[in-house]
Amino acid sequence: MPQPNATLEDLETILHEQEGCPICHYGRLAGRKYLDSVMYESVNDYGLRQQLTKTMGFCAFHSQEMLTFPGSKLGAAIIEQAMLKEALRRMKTASPERNSFFSRSGKTGPADHAPDQSTCPACKHERAAEIRAIEELLGQWDDAWAGLLENTGGLCFNHLMQMIKLAPKSTGQSLKIMHKRLWLNLDSQLDEFIRKQDYRFRSEEISEEEGVASRRTIAILTGEPRKIIQTKLST
Repeated sequence: MPQPNATLEDLETILHEQEGCPICHYGRLAGRKYLDSVMYESVNDYGLRQQLTKTMGFCAFHSQEMLTFPGSKLGAAIIEQAMLKEALRRMKTASPERNSFFSRSGKTGPADHAPDQSTCPACKHERAAEIRAIEELLGQWDDAWAGLLENTGGLCFNHLMQMIKLAPKSTGQSLKIMHKRLWLNLDSQLDEFIRKQDYRFRSEEISEEEGVASRRTIAILTGEPRKIIQTKLST
């Protein structure tokens, strides 16, 4: 299997070691690598500080992840102090809207709130990395990659749709066939789990696959769960 760059090396490692959507996992790792570089190289960078001030820092997940790097307390303190000062500034200049509370539209600008995945710089970096990973994977797509992907349970719905849109027609069709097979099997597992909840069939043992079918379905429909990751990308 061709290994022309670090992105594909990381994807192959993920496919061998982790269950579920490899693009989700790759994006999480890329986000962590981005935070790593911020904490050790860019904490005092003026351009980054301006960007973080505009977005009020990182989202809740990446703000917490920032604290997991060894020796990160100083960098985190510098960043969060700057964000706290910005929060104080915005609070000082905040004022009631002209209309009454009950007639307001309830809409506020994105800069008025703590950042979410739409504004967080680390989340944006993750999404860019995910697209890059999809493009690299499609560039080297063959039966070996397809086999690895199917063995891990395939892609989540969002990344499957993105990959189909970017793929040649034949590859897109193969991806549809693969995921139809995987998802129909998952649907059968859900059927069995539901059936065995009936008092008439409760004596039947629930298999391991049936027991985690709901969790796997949620991951497919919403993306792999976000969790603090210790593994680093290839250097």
